[in-house]
Amino acid sequence: MARSRNQASSGAVGVPRVQAVQSAARILWTVGHSGARGMTLNQLAQAVEVPKSTVLRIAQTLVDEGLLEREESTGLFRLGIRTLELASMVLETLEIPRVARPHLEWLSEQTRETVHLCVLDEGEVVYVDKIESPQAIRLYSRIGRRAPAHCTGVGKALMAFLPSTERRRLVEKRPLKRFTPNTITDFFQLEKELEQIRQTGIAYDREEHEPGVRCAAAPVFDLTGRVCAAVSVAVPILRLPPGRLEELAGLVKQATQAISEALGYRAHAKRLAGSRLDVRPGP
Repeated sequence: MARSRNQASSGAVGVPRVQAVQSAARILWTVGHSGARGMTLNQLAQAVEVPKSTVLRIAQTLVDEGLLEREESTGLFRLGIRTLELASMVLETLEIPRVARPHLEWLSEQTRETVHLCVLDEGEVVYVDKIESPQAIRLYSRIGRRAPAHCTGVGKALMAFLPSTERRRLVEKRPLKRFTPNTITDFFQLEKELEQIRQTGIAYDREEHEPGVRCAAAPVFDLTGRVCAAVSVAVPILRLPPGRLEELAGLVKQATQAISEALGYRAHAKRLAGSRLDVRPGP
């Protein structure tokens, strides 16, 4: 699981922070969130709350290293190509995407819809793998993208199995923002749904994050019995006749059970009778 940005910036006990490195990391993170728009030097200095002269020195160093690029005509900063190389290296070191990939491909073949693999990071889901639907109408998403947890199927599947104190902390840190009329914005209503997810092993997004899109998702368990990822199938409502979402949920659960077993969860479940998620083949 990815470390939180707060953890990453705090450092080990007794090890002092290097302010310039911390500022460089904040600059990269902020520019990355600007996407294709990019950011001017003034915008960047204001966003990271560092003097403009300091931001310019650090940003220019990052440009020299290929981690940032700066457009000559506009002065806009964007992420450089070497950040993509770093991201590729990270994905190569993660065991979950490698183990999950063949099962995601199976799920894609069975459903012909967009399939996602996500992990949880401080109340947000991060897309670590994706298989696009072969059909004409597709959904926008990309590897590395973040989305709120409380209103996405994968997010709710991941949150459901956290300790209650951790769920409360995440909600306090990231209030339950409304995205559509269907978004759950009440903590106790969300808790009720998460309890149902713990019972069934299936989470749904019924147009709670994006209008016109519904998802079925399920958690992935690792060798220790911890939820380490979640998988979803996302479908535009134009291709969703009655009962189809529940049918897709069964296929998602089969895929996540297979991934969990490949990560060693079956052995864990045998040791712990009464595990929270049945690992027998789904419907």
